[in-house]
Amino acid sequence: MTTQEGFRTTRLLYYEDAYLKEFIAKVLATQAIGGQEKIVLDQTAFYPLGGGQPPDTGKIKGANGEAAVTDVHMEKGALIHVARVEGTITEGETVAGVIDWNRRYTLMRNHTLAHLMAEAIRKATGLPSEVVSSGLDVDKARLDLARSGSLGPFLPDIQKVANDVINENRPVEIKTMQRKEAEEYVARFHESLKTLPPQVETVRIVEVRDWHACACGGIHVKNTDEIRSAEILRRMSKGKGVERIEFRAKTS
Repeated sequence: MTTQEGFRTTRLLYYEDAYLKEFIAKVLATQAIGGQEKIVLDQTAFYPLGGGQPPDTGKIKGANGEAAVTDVHMEKGALIHVARVEGTITEGETVAGVIDWNRRYTLMRNHTLAHLMAEAIRKATGLPSEVVSSGLDVDKARLDLARSGSLGPFLPDIQKVANDVINENRPVEIKTMQRKEAEEYVARFHESLKTLPPQVETVRIVEVRDWHACACGGIHVKNTDEIRSAEILRRMSKGKGVERIEFRAKTS
């Protein structure tokens, strides 16, 4: 396959192994953009912005230069690494990519916790709270939920339910399904595909085994025990009928 610009489609190594920290690749193209460069590789472990997850950062090292990757995104079908280059990175050369692993792993842990937390809120409150928005970063994650009352009184119970599930060492599984099957599958976990574009026919499902499943293009840890523990940071009202809860995966 090729992109609209004629490049071969980048092989997405992060979907093959989310724990891959370094890789070797060939430079397909470079383009200068206002003091930085766009770099297209034939394969990459750098995760781009999407799936509710911020992009990776790290380095691309060549024979005559080194690029500090500050952003990764899809552009006209190509996966673009935006980087500050010292020296030169040249089309056709072989380079080494190195992921900022501490940042990536923290994002993976927070992302999986966000999935787990959505069901923990429902279990602790006893009500089918709909997630209307979410956000993810290194220092915290958030869920915005459609609710008529405050989550404040439920926060201790929500945190306990989440940590109980974390301590059950549940596997986190990736499944690929056709849309109709996926709709029926996630409905069992109080989720839907209504925000998924209608043209998407094959759906990637992330499941915390027998706890929560939803459509997701992000990358996750393999088991809930990698989250270690959940800490709720705060809740706040985002207007009539919407509650926000912020939390993080603690390291200790």
